Amino acid sequence: SNVIQPWKVEQVMEAIDRAEKIVITTHRSPDGDALGSSLALYHFLKRRNKNVRVIVPNSFPYFLKWMPGAREIDIYEYNPAAGQHILMHADLIFSLDYNISKRVGDMGPFLDQSPAQKILIDHHLLPGENFDIIISHPEISSTSEVLFRLFLQAGKYDELTKGEAECIYCGMMTDTGSFTYNSSDPEIFEIISLLLR
Repeated sequence: SNVIQPWKVEQVMEAIDRAEKIVITTHRSPDGDALGSSLALYHFLKRRNKNVRVIVPNSFPYFLKWMPGAREIDIYEYNPAAGQHILMHADLIFSLDYNISKRVGDMGPFLDQSPAQKILIDHHLLPGENFDIIISHPEISSTSEVLFRLFLQAGKYDELTKGEAECIYCGMMTDTGSFTYNSSDPEIFEIISLLLR
């Protein structure tokens, strides 16, 4: 079902088309959903010949470094000056898997100050207001699922790559404990079937 308002899907795709330098951010101590959604979006944007970076506040577990693109992620705490430069010179910033800028730690003030257009894609309660486009669905199991629904509603499913599908699958699987909780919606398994295809 189309849970995301169609006009928001159009706004996101138009923002992507206009932007050249795109930055993807996620929360402190990134987990499988944070990284899965970030890397799926990263590859989606790279295929559109965008200058895209993923920047995370701090390092992430070794067992998540298998995902395609993980080695390309910038870690803010290792080089804050470079991270600030990336944020301040972006045209468009995606905020994935967090609801307020406080959740990105020391990156938060620079995220707020950046002149870039900001898009929130998340599934946590009470999204903040410092975003130009807000796609927030707390009723959905993971941000990776929200992102997949965005791609599907934008008519982009047929062009998704295996790597993008793997990243989305990882995010959905880890945020549901391998589908043992928060996964009673049958559409979750329909999405998994589409990813496997």
